[in-house]
Amino acid sequence: VAISPNCVITTRHQDGNLQTLVEIAGHTYTIASIWDHPSADLRIARLCGANLMEFASIYQNTGEVGRRTIIAGYGRGRGKFLWSQGRIYGYEWANSTNNKLRFGTNIIDRAENDDSLDTLTSDIIIADFDGLKIGKSTIYETTPAQYDSGGGWFIKHAGIWKLAGLSRAIQPHYDDSDPNIVLRQSWFRDKANPVLPQPDQFDAVRLSSYAQWISSRIAACTPGDLTGDGRVDIADFAVLAQFWLTFDCQTKDHCLGADTEPDGDIDWFDLAEFAQHWLRPL
Repeated sequence: VAISPNCVITTRHQDGNLQTLVEIAGHTYTIASIWDHPSADLRIARLCGANLMEFASIYQNTGEVGRRTIIAGYGRGRGKFLWSQGRIYGYEWANSTNNKLRFGTNIIDRAENDDSLDTLTSDIIIADFDGLKIGKSTIYETTPAQYDSGGGWFIKHAGIWKLAGLSRAIQPHYDDSDPNIVLRQSWFRDKANPVLPQPDQFDAVRLSSYAQWISSRIAACTPGDLTGDGRVDIADFAVLAQFWLTFDCQTKDHCLGADTEPDGDIDWFDLAEFAQHWLRPL
């Protein structure tokens, strides 16, 4: 998901490196830099030559629970329905490629901390799949599938859709004859007793918990823009002034990006670098 004119965010467990190509709006970019969060399933990359006009700001409020969210991704679409005892209890994932963007809706049920994915400890937001036009389902009720990792969860705030999470994990189902085989399926009823609801749960990395770290990396993507608003002005100078002559920036997310070298402190070298971008269009 694009979060600045030349910066994107995704999940770490997808791997990738400086040779990975990123395609946005029909344009292909190479990656100049990658920053991994030290503990969470988060990765930010700076794109070479990008000057994106459309990008999402981060939802920084902590009131995600109970909010409606729009979930997007390039994962597998819906395949054929799954039947048991004359009732539909879920559906298979279509055998499709990951080149089509799909959207759906859901409600965020709760937030917690989790360390079950690749030893990465992440704050997460959780939703469930209540089915298709049944029960507590929303209009266009959705659940992620394979290849949806890193896709955005968006919440509307003050009339603007902001990025609140990145799809991370979904509840697995296993083959009856071999518990080592994971099925490509989503369920909203109990297969053994399809009268009973059994909504699959899925989650996303909760970005409000990492807003400061994300802002610091956006600043590194766009030199001088310490607030991440696409401009270099007095608001950014105020951030630099806040950390002036600070000597422990490496433990403070590089002082929100004001430590441009970075060497751990804010001094005249950082001010000189900042001045080169003063009031310059980004």
